[in-house]
This record gives sequence, C-alpha cells and structure tokens, in this order.
Amino acid sequence: EERCGLCGECILASTGGICPVIRCSKSILNGPCGGSSNGKCEIDPDTACAWALIYEQLKRQGREASLCEVFPVKDWSKSRDGGPRKYVREDVLL
Repeated sequence: EERCGLCGECILASTGGICPVIRCSKSILNGPCGGSSNGKCEIDPDTACAWALIYEQLKRQGREASLCEVFPVKDWSKSRDGGPRKYVREDVLL
C-alpha cells in the first residue's frame, strides 16, 4: 500500500511506485539526503530511507537509469493543502 500526499504533481511512475514526498522524512525529490546511512533515515534510524527503497525497486525493474532524471521544484500551491502553512501571529502585527 502506498500513501498519496496529493501533491498535485505525481512522480510515482518515475520512482518505482514509491512516493518520496510521503516516504521521505524530508520530502526530498531528487535523491537521498547526505544523512542516510546503510539504507536508513537519519531522522528515524528505524525507518528505511525512501530513496534507498526507490533505488532497490528501480533496480528490480531494471530502470536504475531513471534515477538520473532531475525533478523540477514542486508547485505546492497545487497540493491538497494549497502549499506550505502560513501562521500569522496576531500579537505581532506589522
């Protein structure tokens, strides 16, 4: 089962059916961060690195070359939630 973050710009076809937006703790779109180690996430060592999973999946499919594809910056305004949250503090009005 794969979960969808409804980001509005799906890349599952390029990542072996594994969504880096949902599976990566940092939602990194273009490969693993510098902190992953031995296939584990630096944020939670009990969690598999999403990009290690993507690599293994693409390798099984014989599609490792697709890892060279660079994904453009996402337009988060298309996402289900309309992009990054903005918090306005009423006690600090400009």
